[in-house]
Amino acid sequence: MGKITSATLTVLLYISSCFAPQIAHAEPPDNGINLYTPYISRSVTPGQSLNYDIEIINNTGSIQNISLDVVSLPNSWNPTFIAGTNTIQQIAVKPRELDPENPGKTVELNLDVPLRIKKGVYRFRVLANTDSGLEHELPLVIRVTEQGTFQTELQVDQANMEGYADSNFNYSFTLNNQTAQEQNYAIRSEAPRGWDVRFRSSGKYVTSVSLASNESKDIRVEVKPAPKTAADTASIAIEAQSGNTSAQATLEAVIKGKYGLDLTTPTGRLSTEVTAGGEQTIPLLVKNSGTVPLRDIGLSSSAPTGWNVEFDSKEISMIEPGKSQTVNATIKASSKAIAGDYRLNITADTPDASSEAGFRVTVNQSVTWGSIGILIILIVIGGISYLFKTYGRR
Repeated sequence: MGKITSATLTVLLYISSCFAPQIAHAEPPDNGINLYTPYISRSVTPGQSLNYDIEIINNTGSIQNISLDVVSLPNSWNPTFIAGTNTIQQIAVKPRELDPENPGKTVELNLDVPLRIKKGVYRFRVLANTDSGLEHELPLVIRVTEQGTFQTELQVDQANMEGYADSNFNYSFTLNNQTAQEQNYAIRSEAPRGWDVRFRSSGKYVTSVSLASNESKDIRVEVKPAPKTAADTASIAIEAQSGNTSAQATLEAVIKGKYGLDLTTPTGRLSTEVTAGGEQTIPLLVKNSGTVPLRDIGLSSSAPTGWNVEFDSKEISMIEPGKSQTVNATIKASSKAIAGDYRLNITADTPDASSEAGFRVTVNQSVTWGSIGILIILIVIGGISYLFKTYGRR
């Protein structure tokens, strides 16, 4: 019996040793904590924000206080854990067996990809540690698909405009802060002498604007040329500059010139005198007060009925800017005009500009009529004297 018992025990020990590994393998593979997120590799561009929903699973039999951290990622990425509306660094998670329907706790990991970053693959880990010494790592991969920048961008909508010297030119541009910090930009311009350049943002005139990182703002540029600007193409340089970054652009204003025509007299006097049936010559001064040549300048008049106005040159072929030409106008009053003031209009006109001058013409009676009037008065006085002499003695 002793031998049989000893042999039996030997067989039983052998069988137990063969099945022992299988029994151990049937136990749960992980009695600690786990981290899970479905998207472990993502592609982004510089300046983009990322959000990960990370589920924390407690496989132990007790509540675990779990500390969270991000490893192998610079602080410039600003990693932050959020639970609900709170920023957290540690969270308490109940074991799976206490809450089978909600086996884990979900937190949100937020990351800001820097603007100044190289294109490439970035690997990092989310690390979870418990007070009891358990830990778990979740490896994640971010692929930055573009080369990052650290600059200011200034984009002009329409850089070239055309108009007259007395026109207002309105441009607009977008200022974009592609840096990682808020920037306070001083905005200035360089324009030809006498030109007025102003910047407007949000309905107000400004000389500086503040932009947060990756923020853009639309700015209006109001340009008024100098009054006597000649026909030409003018350049206006604009610049937005902060302490360590700046951007420039050039605007163009194509000046077609300003048309201007003035009609007056060399003395500026717009009145004269004439006798009924007589004539008077008035010197007219036709001046080009604009910045471009005037061509085919015609002269015309509007006179009272029975009057006539003649010009020694009824048409002027061309007058250069700032120059003038004298034309004589001869006014012939009607012989039936009675004494008094009359209105006479003379117009200088081109396809591009015109000017009108109104003259006051005073009509005086002729010497002949004055002499006849005096003669009649003398006759009347003589007749009265004769009557007194003849009948006064009776």
